[in-house]
Amino acid sequence: MATDIRTPATRKPRYQELADDLRGAILRGDFPAPDQFPTENELCARYGVSRFTVREALRALQNEGLIRRKRGSGTVIQPAAARGGALHQPLSNVGELMQYARDTRVDFVRLPDAAIPKKLMEQLPLPMSGKWSHFRGLRISEGLGAPIALTDAFVHPDLHDAVAELDPAEDTIFRQLERLGHLRISQVTQDIQAVPASASVASELKVARRSPCLRILRCYYDTTGRLFEISTSQHPGDRFAYAMHMDVEA
Repeated sequence: MATDIRTPATRKPRYQELADDLRGAILRGDFPAPDQFPTENELCARYGVSRFTVREALRALQNEGLIRRKRGSGTVIQPAAARGGALHQPLSNVGELMQYARDTRVDFVRLPDAAIPKKLMEQLPLPMSGKWSHFRGLRISEGLGAPIALTDAFVHPDLHDAVAELDPAEDTIFRQLERLGHLRISQVTQDIQAVPASASVASELKVARRSPCLRILRCYYDTTGRLFEISTSQHPGDRFAYAMHMDVEA
């Protein structure tokens, strides 16, 4: 499944901002007991928003499997077991990619520059030549206490000077490249596929060899149409769930 993520030109709708804030609180464990989630009235008062905004935000969180709502019983946070023990993460736009980075942690290690691997090249829209800067990192979710992704990132040879200034411990490579490479992201494409874990991936993620993984291939383009970063992340099937919302046009 391929998706296209574009940098939003305008501010998010208020209900999405509220959903982001509540999602972060849930994943951080700010509500120790499942039934401690605030009521609609409390959320309206706390955030200064309408009941409609609150309900839309809660509907988004329910669709992601984070909460359960029942008429007359209020809102209850779903335990990890009820969510399959997985991190349910929306990754529908660049803002949500940034939230994903903030909710988890990764330290990238720079590997020797290399040509794009042949198997990866087959998944790209155009052939890519030259030796690209190569980074690898294991992403951890504090809530799960186990690796949720093994990521390989490749940066265009033209950005070699910017790469030299990258901080591997900073949240995302693509945002650093925007700043250091004096570029702006205009488009991010995603290709999502179920794949079996290779021996090396299984070892890093601490799963059985050939166990199912969700692989997300992302291509980052700047305003000139240049593909400046390619990343591929493999997620253990029982630790990560991809969530996205779709607004229906009238």
